[in-house]
Amino acid sequence: MLFFFGTRASKIKERKLKRTTCPYCQTQDSFVVSTFSKYFHFFWIPIIPLFKTNIAECTHCKKSYDKVHFTQEMQRSLDNENRLNPAKRPLWQGCGCLVLVAFFAVMMTISLYGVYMRSKNPEKYKIEVDPRLEFLNADIDKLSSFVQAKDTVTLALKQCVDDDIVGGISTEDIAYFTKQSGDKLLILLEVRDIKKINTKYRKELIAVIEDCMRYTNPKDSITQYFIGIEGKWNTVLIKTPFDEDLGGRFADKQLLLPFYGEKPIVKDDKEMDSVLVE
Repeated sequence: MLFFFGTRASKIKERKLKRTTCPYCQTQDSFVVSTFSKYFHFFWIPIIPLFKTNIAECTHCKKSYDKVHFTQEMQRSLDNENRLNPAKRPLWQGCGCLVLVAFFAVMMTISLYGVYMRSKNPEKYKIEVDPRLEFLNADIDKLSSFVQAKDTVTLALKQCVDDDIVGGISTEDIAYFTKQSGDKLLILLEVRDIKKINTKYRKELIAVIEDCMRYTNPKDSITQYFIGIEGKWNTVLIKTPFDEDLGGRFADKQLLLPFYGEKPIVKDDKEMDSVLVE
């Protein structure tokens, strides 16, 4: 989507400078000063008024002077005009501010109305949250760069990753977490300096992990791997037996939820009553 914004200027007043002489043609009282008002616009709608500029033009020789080149007598004449006949900024140059205020007022009203309606009808506006997501977030919070010796799966994975990963990232700062459920294994890594790896090469981290797990799982006791790699702020890579998100920037961590089983079916009170009647 394109946004058009910037600064524009409009002429707001013309005045004659009295008791002045043009430095170029020596004509007296020939200057007309034009005052321009600059403003910031968004889609050509004036939002914020900025400052004024003055340009003086000799009506005889047509030579123009901006304010920094005014002579002392030109400046004195302009100051006198500003006292007696000031160039006032038009109100329309600030109308955009009123539009913004009105917009935020409307948005705030809608938001408050939504809060009120949710408080009056909590069941109607209840947002359904997959309970498996809470389990996943809890496991992500358990990521740690310190691996205990008794955690043989994670320890073997860490040793393999330390040997295979190259490219300047600090393997000592990589955090790990693994969790087994039957023949399924959840593998979470946090690579905080993943920005050192070019986006299109980040998916190679998944390949390293898969190779390491094949090496450390010789008896094939685990048949399904759910792999997630966290960056500094968000999930960047996901690979599961059913889906993958390997763009290397923002991955949907909910793809890991099948590790925790099928999504539970939550029945409301009316559905439960119909089931009991049947």
